[in-house]
Amino acid sequence: PMNNATHFFARQPILDKNEQIYGYEFFYRNEKGESCFDNARSATAAVLVNLVNQMGLHSSGGDAKLFVNIDSGVLQSDILLSIPPERFVFELPVTTVVSIRVRELMQMLHGKGYRFAVDNATDDSDSLTAFDPVLPYIDYVKFNTMETDIDLLPATVARLKGKKLIAQRVEIPEVFEAYRDMGFDYFQGYFFAKLHLIKHNRIDPKHLGVIRIYNMLLGGTPMQQVSEEFKRHNELMLQFLQYVNSIGIADGSPNNSVEELLEKVGSDRLEQWLMMIIYSKSTRTVAAKKSPLSLMAEQRIDIMSTIIKTLHPLEEKRLCDQARLVAFISLMESVLNVPLAALLKQIQVDDDIGEALLAQSGRLGKIFALTLAVEKDDYAAAQVLLHSLSLDTSLYDELENLKKI
Repeated sequence: PMNNATHFFARQPILDKNEQIYGYEFFYRNEKGESCFDNARSATAAVLVNLVNQMGLHSSGGDAKLFVNIDSGVLQSDILLSIPPERFVFELPVTTVVSIRVRELMQMLHGKGYRFAVDNATDDSDSLTAFDPVLPYIDYVKFNTMETDIDLLPATVARLKGKKLIAQRVEIPEVFEAYRDMGFDYFQGYFFAKLHLIKHNRIDPKHLGVIRIYNMLLGGTPMQQVSEEFKRHNELMLQFLQYVNSIGIADGSPNNSVEELLEKVGSDRLEQWLMMIIYSKSTRTVAAKKSPLSLMAEQRIDIMSTIIKTLHPLEEKRLCDQARLVAFISLMESVLNVPLAALLKQIQVDDDIGEALLAQSGRLGKIFALTLAVEKDDYAAAQVLLHSLSLDTSLYDELENLKKI
């Protein structure tokens, strides 16, 4: 395997009245798979980085809603603005202090399509009165069945007209039936499914690189320079492509380079996205040596660039930009387990890049196929490809010397 580090997080399904999956709640887990954390903002950011940048939204929850716990600190940090609102429901604890600032932020975010839930409510209707000022921006209320007297609930529920009600911590069938009969919409708890710990490959960028690019954006650096800096950080590049895969930036025009993708996401959203990575503490220190994944990315880019320089010196810039995308996207399939066809649909690459990746056809495809042959020490296949590209077969040795892994 190319990666030796692992990320954990846990999820539990939320079901409808017919016991069909409606959504999943995601929970923070540390490096050991434990739930303890000392900072709610970091924990939320870590869950979001796992979902959006590492696993990808589709692998994490299919088309279901994704429920994530936040607190007022997360609301005030801007990181939610980098997240696609239509897939998520953000849960605020019933103990949240609803300040004027919190109300303004919820109103603004709700207007942009973000959806909120109150978490851990009980029959104590006084505890919910704190949410009166923001009730228009709340779509879901989750009741902790372990701490709720169901006989006292109708009065509280009567105030929540139009809200979707979720019974949580449902552990026996009688509780499910009682809440269903009372008109609750969704259900969550051990009666249906225990927490499921998810383990996946971890791609952590270097901390200083993330900070540097964040500061460049903050200082209004032109995107061309930001893009050059991005090229030096392979793990961040892979996270960025997974992020684009998660949020989708379908505007109809094909993408040929990292720079074009960065331009489309835009500096504001990139800042918020980098802030999420910084808060999540999922970065490595500068002393950490290059990961095998990073070396593999460099190897593919170097071999493809060398072939392009020999073959097409006049078109070098455009082809090298395309080759860089081919190298990274090819690694995403193997490292992040993203199906290639789905990925290409979301990232909307130029046809030449798509054909190179899916069929290894066309000029770029042959260059990519030759790179893979060199990687696998497949001398015979490399000779055939060198010949078909009208390149001298002696180039093989030069390409072989570029291998890092």
